[in-house]
Amino acid sequence: MHISAWSRHLTRLSGGAVLLAMGLVAGCENGTTPAQGGKKPKVIVTEPITGKVVDYQDFTGRLKAVKMVEMRARVSGYITDVPFKEGDLVNEGDTLFQIDVRPYKADLNQAEANLKVAIAERALAHKNADRASKMILNGSISREDYDTALAAVDKSIASVGASEAARDKAKLYLDYTRVIAPFSGRISRRFVDPGNLVIADNTMLTTIVTEDPMWAYFDVDERSYLDLLGRIAPGKTTWVEGMKLPVLMRLANETEYERDGVVDFVDNSVTPTTGTVTMRGVFDNLNGLLKAGLFLRIRLPIGQPYQTILIPDEAIQSDQERKYVWVVKKEVVEKDGKKEEKDVIDYRSVTIGAPIKELRVIRPPAKGKEGKEGLAEGDRVVISGMQRVRKGTAVEVEAQSPPTRPEMPLVRLLEKKSNGGT
Repeated sequence: MHISAWSRHLTRLSGGAVLLAMGLVAGCENGTTPAQGGKKPKVIVTEPITGKVVDYQDFTGRLKAVKMVEMRARVSGYITDVPFKEGDLVNEGDTLFQIDVRPYKADLNQAEANLKVAIAERALAHKNADRASKMILNGSISREDYDTALAAVDKSIASVGASEAARDKAKLYLDYTRVIAPFSGRISRRFVDPGNLVIADNTMLTTIVTEDPMWAYFDVDERSYLDLLGRIAPGKTTWVEGMKLPVLMRLANETEYERDGVVDFVDNSVTPTTGTVTMRGVFDNLNGLLKAGLFLRIRLPIGQPYQTILIPDEAIQSDQERKYVWVVKKEVVEKDGKKEEKDVIDYRSVTIGAPIKELRVIRPPAKGKEGKEGLAEGDRVVISGMQRVRKGTAVEVEAQSPPTRPEMPLVRLLEKKSNGGT
């Protein structure tokens, strides 16, 4: 074929391709997307459900014991007995370590003997002072001897006081040879075995922690904190004391937030380097399985419960930052003088909220946007087959049962609290 003829042939082919593409675009815009064999595309739809939800944020944290003490020896000596089982629960006042008492008993005996000597000297000084008082009247002794007798009484009284203090200190040190549990809790392993020397206020013997309840510390970003203040207790500064805000917790190996507690502490300042404020939740630990230091996730409610619509998460589509949902509506058309009803695809812009299980919260539309945005109860939402449809496409519909309404533990806790429950 000649070159000029070949060029004209290519031009005709290109023009035909352009016309074909324009025809396809026009068909899509008019809702007549071609389907193989003229068959309507099939979509699966379901109806939204309504339920009461509350907005929330999730945060990471760590468990901490309400009380934790590092047990240290308060006197020096050799350990003679360790009468506890490592890792066991101990009661307040139980003996944990016994230090050799013999040196401290000897010190106490000496202090008591010194006290008896001081008491005897005090008695003698009083008698001498009484005799001196009579003798000074008839001039039998000098004024200097009289003053010496009186001073001996004061000195003996002070000596008795010093001896009593030494005795009390010896008793205290003897008591310190028995290291006892300051409160009931779970004890760690022993760090010192019997026969070893411990140094007063230096050698750590073990640790003991309380287990019920447990504290959960977590850091909240300042924006969430401000939202919390504005939507939980606007205008109040003591909302924690007044409300005891309910929270939920799950551990690292748990998928559901099933452990409930309350926030009882909010730190007095925001950490400038992280922009967070520390909060603390209190959780029961009746079975003793929670341990200090465990990693956890906290679910904190932001605001009050409200009624809204929920749809399956797979129904939500994205167009850059805009979220929308395909819906199927009934449309009446006239064909050959007869009116017939058909299912046609439409879309709705939506504002989504927090996920609730496999569902997603759809927030109410903004004022003035009702009917144009958001969803209503009874709308048929496309959850499968949306990749073959466009706005205005006539479709074949397969209906699926509405999703099951999930449990809302945060809502239940908040409503219980607002109704005066504990």
